Amino acid sequence: MPRRDPREARALGLWTAGWLFGLLLAGLLWIGDLSVQWPVLLVPALWALVALRPRRRLPRRPQPEDDRWDVPYEGGPPPTWELPASRPLPRPPDARDRGTW
Repeated sequence: MPRRDPREARALGLWTAGWLFGLLLAGLLWIGDLSVQWPVLLVPALWALVALRPRRRLPRRPQPEDDRWDVPYEGGPPPTWELPASRPLPRPPDARDRGTW
């Protein structure tokens, strides 16, 4: 997944912190006790502080000239990461006499 632009990441972090604050406050006012459970509102405040931290812009890596992504795949179906099926488990010794598991 490509990295976000620092300005976009900051806006997304502040947007998320704002919604989290609003939803937590609504939940506390509806169900909880604000005088006791107010520290939970520090979570979105810390979230906003993390979103506001200065970010450095990383330099883009140059694309290699022999980029092979444009070449269509000319083989059979692509290989998968699936594991082969496992062997069946042996039946318990007492079940062999009855012919059932």
